[in-house]
Amino acid sequence: MRIRSRDNDQGEMINISSMIDVMFILIIFFLVTTTFKEEEVDHLVKLPVESRNQSLTQTAGNLIKVNIRDKGEYVVMGQQVTEEDLTKWMAEEVEKKPELKVLIRCDKESKHLYLANVMSICRHVGVPEASIAVRTEK
Repeated sequence: MRIRSRDNDQGEMINISSMIDVMFILIIFFLVTTTFKEEEVDHLVKLPVESRNQSLTQTAGNLIKVNIRDKGEYVVMGQQVTEEDLTKWMAEEVEKKPELKVLIRCDKESKHLYLANVMSICRHVGVPEASIAVRTEK
């Protein structure tokens, strides 16, 4: 009968430092190549508060957000636009995607005229659904 000593039971140690290096490289690669969806929110727009909870079902790519600042400036995708530009651009988008939805984010200090203008543009170009965003109370 052969008796083994305890020194030989452990075997050889596996060096995992190369595997850890490869994992860090993969993590960095995925972080660099990933594109993050930036939600279009104009932080200069202060939404009015509503006590009821409202939600807008959103399908990727079918929602346009139009921001109206307190002085009446229209902002779409981070760019300030005029009413004519907004009408032209929205008509092109509705032509591409007929099921398009519009979410209007209007500052609580802006005049109703600006909101009415955007709603009128939506109706004129044939947007099937336009909603007004409000901030809900918690």
